[in-house]
Amino acid sequence: MRKLAIVVFADIAGYSALMQADERKALSTLDGFKTGLEEGIQQHGGEIIQYYGDGCLLTFDSAFSSLQAAMTMQRQFIERAVPVRIGIHLGDVIYKDSNVFGDGVNIASRVESLGVPGAILLSKTIRDQVKNKMEFDLTSLGAFQFKNIAEPMEVFAVSGPEFKVPRPEEIQGKLEDSAPPRPSPQDQREWERYQMLEILDALEERKCVLILGNYAFSKPQPTPEQPDAEVFLPDLLLQEQHKWTGTAANPQDFYASAQLLVNQPGGQRMFRKLTKIQLQDLREKQLNRFKKISEIPFDLIVSTYPFPLLHDIFDGNRIDHQFAYYSYLQESGPLAPFSDDRPLIYNLFGSEKNKESMVISLDRLYQFFFGILGVHQLPKLIQDKVRQASHLVFLGCSFDDWYMKLLLRVLKVHEKETSFSYSHQPFGLDRQNRTFFEHNFKMMFFDKEIDDFTSALHELCAEEGMLRNSEGTAYVSVYEELQRKVEEHQFRDVLHTLDDLLIENGQKGEFLKELSVYQQQFHRIKEGEDYGSYQPSELEKEWRQLRNKLSLFIDRISETIPA
Repeated sequence: MRKLAIVVFADIAGYSALMQADERKALSTLDGFKTGLEEGIQQHGGEIIQYYGDGCLLTFDSAFSSLQAAMTMQRQFIERAVPVRIGIHLGDVIYKDSNVFGDGVNIASRVESLGVPGAILLSKTIRDQVKNKMEFDLTSLGAFQFKNIAEPMEVFAVSGPEFKVPRPEEIQGKLEDSAPPRPSPQDQREWERYQMLEILDALEERKCVLILGNYAFSKPQPTPEQPDAEVFLPDLLLQEQHKWTGTAANPQDFYASAQLLVNQPGGQRMFRKLTKIQLQDLREKQLNRFKKISEIPFDLIVSTYPFPLLHDIFDGNRIDHQFAYYSYLQESGPLAPFSDDRPLIYNLFGSEKNKESMVISLDRLYQFFFGILGVHQLPKLIQDKVRQASHLVFLGCSFDDWYMKLLLRVLKVHEKETSFSYSHQPFGLDRQNRTFFEHNFKMMFFDKEIDDFTSALHELCAEEGMLRNSEGTAYVSVYEELQRKVEEHQFRDVLHTLDDLLIENGQKGEFLKELSVYQQQFHRIKEGEDYGSYQPSELEKEWRQLRNKLSLFIDRISETIPA
């Protein structure tokens, strides 16, 4: 007979060793184990199916009753110093000849194997049955890939002063050996070099993608003691937001903090003012970081930062590239093929060019996932590149943030051979989360600062003659950059930048009026070009006149607003 049942596994930890050391004590412990199980069954129902030496299989019809029974039993075991582990799962089982079989039994056994003496562990299916019951205080241990079980499973522990919650380093059990091995401390440096060479090989094979998180972007914050000190984007937002929200609250992640800000009147504009980093804001430390990134031959760089800083760095470094962004509001347009000679910078969380596309709050983050997992898929070129990549490199991503698990699924990181993460050093990764990502995404974490990583990989690429050639310096003033774009007829970008520049500096008079004239002139010429309304000579004359007017306009602004 097949039916859905709650399966409970319990066993005595270390019983074989105890039997060898003291047979009499071992038999007494086994008697105490059986007595505790029988008393729990009498109080809360259920059935003892079979004893297995130092273990026992039980079944219940109610998740609530099975958990109550497990707590009653474990209290007695702890009081009697009987070292018992308990695991519970709800699943499909087959009853035959007074025994039970099936996946439900196998999974309950694997859940129990993760435990330590004094612990009660349960699968997510049990947790979902009792999550609204105030009697139970449950703590997630993360998701685990059990042997011969297709999908990772989240496991919970009963917490509280009476029961033991296993620490990540205590968790072993019947798991797939998916977490990458760690070297001994004396071999750490050599081991890290070999991992770096893995990345180098993937770059040579065009099978490596760089993903930049918010902790890759920073503004200088020098002090007399630390002249090269900096503040990273999430810390900058947390540091400043209480001034505008009237609260010193410290949300757990960047987007929860951003939500507090953007809910205020004018909050979206304030968010952009606080978090936008421009080329002229940077000092040598940040400039070197991004200059090196621009020269390392990644052909695809995916960024969660919705501003064009990286695009500006590549422009300033005179490196040919493409720039595009995702919008959860509409279908993504086609992309031109990219390569190490003409890489693509892709803003995954939108762009200020389309302010509605920018992911700048929890609400926008939810919309992003609804879009990208629904009808608005990533462009096929991006999907193919990430799918074909053997290695992904994460710089400055906060894996303690809840949304990273979803984002990694979107990027299909669980299908990669290996992924590497170099986090911002002061932002330590929670050990439980580290274990989760190591087991489920084959993620390899390096306790190494971003600049150390970029310098080391840049040096290796230089040794192999793989660096991109840069023709300029990574720093030019905003006005020099605007003049260069005017000469290259990048009028849309110029007009957009001028609009932001004037508003941010409080210009509300003649400058803005004059700018609106040039914006209208640009749209009139562009519309005529698109519809073939001009003769070639007329079109060239119109663009030349706009170019000259904008060049003079930029010179006049530079005299009023210092770079």
